[in-house]
Amino acid sequence: MDRYRILTLDGGGAWALIEVMTLIDLFGEATTGHQVLREFDMVAANSGGGIVLGGLVEDMPLGTLRDFFLDEEKRKSIFVRKSLHLPGLEKYDTEAKLAGLRNAFPKRGDMALTEAAKDIPGRSSGVPVHLLVAGFDYDRNRGAFFRSAPASREGFGQGAAGQATIAEVIHASSNAPIRYFDRPAELPSQPGKRYWDGAISGANNPILMAISEAVVLGQSPLRLAALSIGTGTTFLPFAPEGAEDAAIYQTIHRSGLTTDLEKLAGAILDDPPDVASFMAHVMTGGPPADATSPADSCIVLMSPMIAPVLNADNKFVLPNGMDEDAFDNLVKMDMDAVDQDEVDEIVNFAQLWLAGSISNQPVRAAADLTPEIGQGRYALAKEAWKGLTS
Repeated sequence: MDRYRILTLDGGGAWALIEVMTLIDLFGEATTGHQVLREFDMVAANSGGGIVLGGLVEDMPLGTLRDFFLDEEKRKSIFVRKSLHLPGLEKYDTEAKLAGLRNAFPKRGDMALTEAAKDIPGRSSGVPVHLLVAGFDYDRNRGAFFRSAPASREGFGQGAAGQATIAEVIHASSNAPIRYFDRPAELPSQPGKRYWDGAISGANNPILMAISEAVVLGQSPLRLAALSIGTGTTFLPFAPEGAEDAAIYQTIHRSGLTTDLEKLAGAILDDPPDVASFMAHVMTGGPPADATSPADSCIVLMSPMIAPVLNADNKFVLPNGMDEDAFDNLVKMDMDAVDQDEVDEIVNFAQLWLAGSISNQPVRAAADLTPEIGQGRYALAKEAWKGLTS
């Protein structure tokens, strides 16, 4: 079966560097953005994943896109710190972010979303690759989705194409509120419209909106194959009685207004295991009948886990290659990791994951993180994707 291929790119700020490193491992660093896009029929993204999508549409070689994320000056041209920042309040200048995005993508950043991929054919659809980016309409208080082409069909309503530029769409999608940007994103092409990050729509992992979009476009759910690339998630077990190594266990916080607001702000930007990916697994029919590899789902999830691993004695321990300080730093590191020492730690984390020392997030896991659906190691997920699409 020639499947309709979907690529989804999670949000996660500078952690989206992990997505670029994954694409390099899959395709090679000299591969250009358009060559990657031609391997899929749809690409859906949110927030930091939208920045990766912008680099693909710009036709950057993957190595160049990686270097963009590695360059502190370029990162800080998008995450522009406010001159006055008080703890707990917004850190970054929203208006400056749009200027930074336009500078980052000089060839296609100012092109309309509806035009930007017209010369990039989809893998099997016979039409240009379909681009889909998540946002949140600040004034209407509901999800907003930017499309490169309409997604309309009788019985499914009207899904209009996005009337904005590539840079504007990424700007809208990447405007995380409360602890991050100082105001909703305003788009010059849409006077009076304001947006927050697509995570507020529940689309930080955009897999569900992508599967739904494909069905509206007339694709059979059983014909879909989706590669979902994430920016990492933290999953810590609760400490057993007498446990000494506190770094690998979940901290229990006392409930209160400040604590709860912090947890809420973090929760909307995360995708706990078992939620969106598992629902997409159900929507696409569960195990593929024609798989010739270890693929046990039409959804292949590639995302590293900040999590301990079980040793031979069935006890949780630090992953190989990480000491307690490095592990604790990752657990506490925020989405807006723009300083060089933080990004260096993300790179090391991603390299350990690609090499097999760090667990891969499965589509669904048991309480001890044993995969029930999907793959617990990156190499197995890579093999599953190759088998699903061969």
